[in-house]
Amino acid sequence: MSRLSLRLVILILILPGINSIMMAQPAGGRTRMDFLQLPSQAKNTALGTHHFTFSGHDPALLFQSPVQADSNISDNVSVNLMPYFADTRFVNLAYGKTLKKTGGTWATGIQYLNYGTMKETDDAGNVMGEFRAADYSIAAGYHHYIGPFAVGATAKFVASSIESYTTWGVAMDWGATFRHPEKDIVIGILAKNIGFLKQNYYSGTDLSLPLDLRLGISFKPLYMPIRFSATIHHLNKFDMVYNDPRLFYSYDQNGMKVARKVGLTEKMARHLSLGSEILLHRRIRILLGYDHLRRQELRLTDRGALAGFSYGAWLGLGKFEISYGRAQFVPGFGSNSLSIVMNLKNGFKSEKSYDTSSNNKTK
Repeated sequence: MSRLSLRLVILILILPGINSIMMAQPAGGRTRMDFLQLPSQAKNTALGTHHFTFSGHDPALLFQSPVQADSNISDNVSVNLMPYFADTRFVNLAYGKTLKKTGGTWATGIQYLNYGTMKETDDAGNVMGEFRAADYSIAAGYHHYIGPFAVGATAKFVASSIESYTTWGVAMDWGATFRHPEKDIVIGILAKNIGFLKQNYYSGTDLSLPLDLRLGISFKPLYMPIRFSATIHHLNKFDMVYNDPRLFYSYDQNGMKVARKVGLTEKMARHLSLGSEILLHRRIRILLGYDHLRRQELRLTDRGALAGFSYGAWLGLGKFEISYGRAQFVPGFGSNSLSIVMNLKNGFKSEKSYDTSSNNKTK
């Protein structure tokens, strides 16, 4: 690649990211298209949803972060299934390809969240018929290495429909990582869902997308069969606390209920997500995760159970990889994800980066 074309790639990929820092968009349940925040595949579900500094063969990593869609996903196709709440279905399809001329990797995919069929009634509750509702996204992204650095960007067309009402818009993700040339350490920055909605269900409502600025790190200690990940999410919105006045309250000196006060440390902790991969074998891994924000919002007052914790497993089978992830919400309820990745050529290459005896990476 010539110096001029290399500079153009850097300019195209970095300028949108810089511009995103200057855009103010709210988060925390006050936006549209919140399905864009759901984990794109089972490994994301198991590790804690927000991580973006690990790599893999699943081209659906494109939806998590364009900087994850590196050459490992080339010639791979994947399907990711998440049976969600109330019989909803979340499906992701993706494909990736590395281009020899540019050295970069392209990926494309579709996300579809089907809410199913619902009854249509009038003001008196009389059934008038049925209608359907769904959210979907069509995305294409590009990833490129520049020495130990990697940059990537994804463009997404997003839309949602409920009965005869529709809304649509355009969004973009931008990310960059630094991979240590000798040690198994990756540090990255990510800006998700930068964009706008062109049309809304009805006038006078918020048109904001779920903007999310993140910092992350993944590392594997030498000779230790575990890879750790830590991510700080929603840097664009410091106070993520929601106090349900029916559950979290105290009494003032007049005996009146007042909302519980949350300290600075707790506000900071709600931006933290932790994950780990236990490398049992080149073809077998156990996945564990913890999301502090989810735990604090979903645990009950009398018992916390496993709210906020997640777990799963990864299995490599020649041309196929199978991943399972479960994120626990309230006691007895959670979401499950199943991902199947297939290589369309000669099967997956053995990756030294997952060798439990060294930190050497695939060349």
